[in-house]
Amino acid sequence: MKNLWQNLNIFSWGLLGATLVLQPTVAQAQYIQRSFINPSFEQPVFSNSCYIQVDESQIPGWTTTHSTKQGTASCATTGFTTLGHIIEIWTKGFNGVNTATGAGNQFAELNAEEASELYQNLCLYQNETITFSLLHRGRSSATVADVTNFLIGLYTDPTATVFGKFSTTNNGTVTAQPLAQNGAIIPTVTNNNAGNNWVRYTGTVPYTGASANKPVGFAAVSTGGGNNTIGNFLDDVQFAGKPVLEFTASSGGAAESETTPTTNPPKLRIVGLVPTGGISVPISVSGTAVLGTDYNTTSGTPTFNIAIPAGNYDGSDATSVFTIPFTVINNNVPQGVRTIVFTIQPSSSFFASSTTTCGGSPTIASSYTIYDDDFLSGKVWDDADNSANNTFTNINTGSETGTNAGGLLNAILVDSNNKVLKTTPVAADGTYTFLNVPLNQSNVKIILSTTAGTIGNTAPATSLPSNWVNTSPLTTATFNTATNISSKDFGIEQLPNTNNVTGSTTTNPGGTNTVQVPTLSGTDPEDGNLGSGNSFKIVSLPSNGTLYYNGVAVTANQIITNYDPTKLTVDPNIDGAITITFTVAAVDKAGKEDPTPATVTMPLTALSASKPQLILVKRITRINNQNLTSIVDGRSDVSSSAANYVASPRDTDDDSSNTWPTNYLRGLINAGIVKPGDELEYTIYLLSNGLGNATSVQICDLVPINTTFIPTAFNGLTPNDGGLSGADQGIALALGSSTPTVYLTNAQDSDRGRFYPANETVPSYCGANINGAVVVNITRSPDLPNLVKDFYGFVRFRAKVK
Repeated sequence: MKNLWQNLNIFSWGLLGATLVLQPTVAQAQYIQRSFINPSFEQPVFSNSCYIQVDESQIPGWTTTHSTKQGTASCATTGFTTLGHIIEIWTKGFNGVNTATGAGNQFAELNAEEASELYQNLCLYQNETITFSLLHRGRSSATVADVTNFLIGLYTDPTATVFGKFSTTNNGTVTAQPLAQNGAIIPTVTNNNAGNNWVRYTGTVPYTGASANKPVGFAAVSTGGGNNTIGNFLDDVQFAGKPVLEFTASSGGAAESETTPTTNPPKLRIVGLVPTGGISVPISVSGTAVLGTDYNTTSGTPTFNIAIPAGNYDGSDATSVFTIPFTVINNNVPQGVRTIVFTIQPSSSFFASSTTTCGGSPTIASSYTIYDDDFLSGKVWDDADNSANNTFTNINTGSETGTNAGGLLNAILVDSNNKVLKTTPVAADGTYTFLNVPLNQSNVKIILSTTAGTIGNTAPATSLPSNWVNTSPLTTATFNTATNISSKDFGIEQLPNTNNVTGSTTTNPGGTNTVQVPTLSGTDPEDGNLGSGNSFKIVSLPSNGTLYYNGVAVTANQIITNYDPTKLTVDPNIDGAITITFTVAAVDKAGKEDPTPATVTMPLTALSASKPQLILVKRITRINNQNLTSIVDGRSDVSSSAANYVASPRDTDDDSSNTWPTNYLRGLINAGIVKPGDELEYTIYLLSNGLGNATSVQICDLVPINTTFIPTAFNGLTPNDGGLSGADQGIALALGSSTPTVYLTNAQDSDRGRFYPANETVPSYCGANINGAVVVNITRSPDLPNLVKDFYGFVRFRAKVK
């Protein structure tokens, strides 16, 4: 940023009588600092006619050696931090103290609560001479001066160098002329030379240390009243050497059709103070471009000057940057690539040095490349979604990027006789450019090939590197050459890869039961990891099982879109130990499939005979005197309030894939609204569904809450099962039948059944008996010691709604 004046004159390179204000910016930290920021302490703005002590972070640019204190204030403190390394600021008029003439509204007191130093870190160059200026005033005495030192370094550091000592009373009396030290030159001054009891001191200092960032500031020495918490007013300070400049970039360029370069021309960046009258930066030109043929300078010669006007520049924005003025000559003659090299020549008016690193190497030369605009160009896109769809339109969509397929791709310009006119490798970003293309060639075309062409020879065949496929044709339509032809684009993309997968060994469920297939997966260079939600092609089917997706048999070469791993299952065709295999290919978002399918392997073991399986399904089969004969399919994919809702995984127990007799499972899952006194009949259907025989089968069903078991539901019905004669019969049992085959008593006797009243101890497998429990021993020796596979039956009882 070129910073604003404050109604003052700018530095000259000799002694000075005034300073300018460098406005601080956030961007300042990116560049070196060559002069004071906020030299007049005008930022931030405080209340009128008051004082405030704030942490150093509140005063832009300045740092202090003051110890941590809780500051005090008569100014408004809202929004300001008053605890920390404090800096004390006064505003004009407080305690009758005014600023010097034209020096703004605020100033600092070095002795806030102790003698301290205010400083800023400036970039200094070895053996440079620096101009400085400051306003100083005493506070407590008209006869004894407040004394301050001007130094490079911190006063607490023994290597610090003091260049001047200044002694001023509170009425502007100079009790001792400034003491110049260590090579400084400081002119004598008169009392109150800046007005309002302030004295301006100026001078120059030599810096002989190594080029580096150094603390530059002012340290309190003593006060007129002897109190180190009062004294040494400081304002309108400045310290500046020669400005520093360099090129912003080492290279740039554009097509020759850009006759007044604007895309990325060479530019100078300047940091520091430019004195009154400005400076001139000498520039020389060289390179392969020819002055007068390819370009012109403002002088028409290989040397010219850039004028930098007076100002204070911090490097942060466009006001600190100056474009090199030159023009490019455009023509229709193929000339190839040409370069102009602009070089900063030495000068005593500035330092050619890094503007971002103090003492760093500068960019003193910047090349500008003129590209011949008699060209053909295009780009090869990684068309991940196949938006081109074998055309040359809509190739690039979304965030797709250019590619050269790993550096193996060439663009070749071919004439009407299939001879190579131009050949060039495709760049890493997918771009290619043919320079110096012959004009007015008819019926040419561009091809892509992994083989570079040889100019004048027959063009090689179109080709792509391994695992790449084209989404647009690899040969353009024919066209005629002219100047500035661009956007001859192509689309290609990489194929996915499918992972082989072997499922963990699991038990073959037997019958028509299914096993979930292990999750399919793959990778794609553009799409990343492939799995749930992607597409997979079932290339071949298993020879010993049937694949199902969402309950529907899969066919060979079927593509499953939006793949859900939970929906792909297999029903082994053979019970027992087998291994099921089939092949699958991942399909990417471009619709391209893996050409080398992967194998899915599923090892299954035989169902252990000691591990039978029993399925139970419960229904309401009668209300009062009305038998319920409906066949209801329990489902989990419906509303939980639906009449056929059954929570997963029990919703499949009544499926036809299990070997229930046809229309066996009559009754309702939810009988709707009933009223007190209604009689409900509950039927618990059972099916032996394992490969082995089920033994010691006992069924316990708890009487539903809000109902009462009816102990006489089946009194008088036969046959019975050897229970006590005359005992109530409240339980029916069917074995291998759709109607009861025996009726059981409620008592503990010799038949299979028993009813346990509420809170009576029941077998442990029943759970909590809070409303009664029906228990039936299904198996019994010797008449039914076990249940073979597909054996079925039911237990039935009735209850009355309370």
